[in-house]
Amino acid sequence: MNTDLLKALVDPTSVALVGISGDETKLSARPMRFMIANGFKGKIYPVNPGRAEILGHKAYPTIALIPEPVEHAYLLVPTDAVEAALRDCAEAGVKVVSVLADGFAEAGEAGLERQARITAIAKEAGIFLIGPNSMGVVNTHNGFVCTTNAAFGASSIQKGGTAVLSQSGSIIGTLLSRGAQRGAAFSRLISLGNEAASGAGALGLALLDDPAVTSFALFLETIRDADELAEFGRRAAQAGKPVVAYTLGRSDEGKALAVSHTGALVGSQAAVTSFLTANGIRRVDLLDSFLDAPAALARTKADPNRPRKVTVVSTTGGGGAMVIDQLSLRGVEIAGCSAESRKVLSAQKIALGSGKLVDVTLAGARYDTMKAVVSTLIRDPEMGLLVVATGSSAQFNPELAVKPVIDAIAEAPEGSAPVVAIPLPHAPDSLRMMREGGVTAFASVEAGAEVLSMIMEPLRIAEGLEGQDLPAEVTALIDAAVSTGQQVLDESTSGAILRTLGVPFPQQVQLAPGEGVEKAERLRYPLVAKVVSPDLPHKSEAGAVALNIKSQEELAAAVEKIRASAQSYHPGYRDEGVLVQEMRRGVGEALVGITRDPLVGPVLTLGMGGVLAEVYGDVTVHPAPVGLPTAREMIGSIRGFAPLRGYRGAQKGDLEDLARLASTLSCLMRDPRVAEAEINPVIIGGEGEGVVAVDALIRLQQ
Repeated sequence: MNTDLLKALVDPTSVALVGISGDETKLSARPMRFMIANGFKGKIYPVNPGRAEILGHKAYPTIALIPEPVEHAYLLVPTDAVEAALRDCAEAGVKVVSVLADGFAEAGEAGLERQARITAIAKEAGIFLIGPNSMGVVNTHNGFVCTTNAAFGASSIQKGGTAVLSQSGSIIGTLLSRGAQRGAAFSRLISLGNEAASGAGALGLALLDDPAVTSFALFLETIRDADELAEFGRRAAQAGKPVVAYTLGRSDEGKALAVSHTGALVGSQAAVTSFLTANGIRRVDLLDSFLDAPAALARTKADPNRPRKVTVVSTTGGGGAMVIDQLSLRGVEIAGCSAESRKVLSAQKIALGSGKLVDVTLAGARYDTMKAVVSTLIRDPEMGLLVVATGSSAQFNPELAVKPVIDAIAEAPEGSAPVVAIPLPHAPDSLRMMREGGVTAFASVEAGAEVLSMIMEPLRIAEGLEGQDLPAEVTALIDAAVSTGQQVLDESTSGAILRTLGVPFPQQVQLAPGEGVEKAERLRYPLVAKVVSPDLPHKSEAGAVALNIKSQEELAAAVEKIRASAQSYHPGYRDEGVLVQEMRRGVGEALVGITRDPLVGPVLTLGMGGVLAEVYGDVTVHPAPVGLPTAREMIGSIRGFAPLRGYRGAQKGDLEDLARLASTLSCLMRDPRVAEAEINPVIIGGEGEGVVAVDALIRLQQ
């Protein structure tokens, strides 16, 4: 733990506001006004050569003339003055510097160069740089409200345990105001800006050992340093501090560069979600969930010794059914009241309806009844987690709706099932009472269901870069391919690399341009013939593939036909011959591909074969390389493979061998020169019969 950095970041003894306006109505005066209003105890040094005093504090012409060391500086100067001001901070030994100005990486080539220069200055001086384009840093616990965000002009700021790291400065104000309405409070709020030298990962690592931080909320428009973000996510998970991300934006860069189906399928959003999940960061869809989830995940844990099931008790039948519906849509398993609990409640003359909803609609407004139901259920060892969904009583009689739940929990023995509350009406008093009583409560059914699905699903952090090492023979073949200057390798070259890696292919021969078909006689019919050319990555679209060839005569005719089709599709294509393979049939087909996502790096994609993966979107993505356990999990998540798992008596496919092939192919990402590779289709044989790759493509980096 770097305590000096943490202190300078969020609890400095001194802060300099460089370029602050003497007009307190101006934006650059806000940080000083906010810190004074919130009782910041550190020393505030305004730096403005045109003023002797600002807001009752002596002003200094430059930071160099401040009579004591400055731990934190906020540069409020125009864009063209940032470099000089940052150099002054370096000479003064400032540890942390935030930069407000824009006009950097987002402003074209000149802006990129400007940003590179300030990054170099900070790196050389050992300055922890935040921004540029940063609206500042806030610590709600000590009044260090060093921000230009107008939302912090509120009369009071709630203190909580969640640290917000946001690439959007204005969103911080949105979270603050909406959070105040929902009871979501924060400990630190940092506007990351352009992340020139320090991004979400670096700030997260800096705050990880902060005792006032119990969880993190990341608002991400993109991912700039995937490795650092991954390290932060993993370390936060180890520390028991949940990290929740709300992501924006999709990158088309990878799709534009990709020539395989895999590149078109992965896109950044699927890759980003997979990357975050694999590194212990939970992604949310709803803004309300983004506000609720960090604190809820820190406070409420699923008991590993209890079933991973949720029981819903409700004082409103329709509302309880709504909660169950939303939970079920998110894959949460629902359990009703056990026979033992039903027996205990029956002895107390509390009758429950049948079905999975524990409906106490008629009796729910009575304190004794509700308390008895909650007390009985949370003591039941067959209970996983209890959701209390309350109706109108939560709005009009919060004492009756809330107090029995709080009291039942307070009197419960250690090891009782966790409880979550979802009032159905607008019930701010009930929500407040629940939270003050230590009960996790949600203001909306949808957000509650999304967060509950995270609580019930354990983190599944990938074990780093799994998989086998890349054999030297494969590296040698890639060396040879690189030396030719080719970027998209033809199927023959791609197949040779993959076969050496350990990917199984059918028996095959390659016919040179103009060569007769006699060499193919050693193969078993039926055959497949495919034109070999780096200009035809998708041969079926060019009519350059012939299937089910049953004789030498048919083969000769097919070769002539597919060459003519290739010439028509791509006049002057580079003709490297025809590949003739034994035709394989199986019980199913798969697509297996690897690519380098522009944001998060290497990923493996698995899906149904042919074009079905694109048609149905039934694919799964994971950071690559992967080991066998991860490959098995990926295959298990593909709905289209249900028949291959023996669904309704269908013949099982060799999915274990498919997992081996996927893991093997993913290892190709260990060579940084490989941009992407795809096998589509992989023919899946019956259980124990193996799999074979029948069409392969590799693209090298430019």
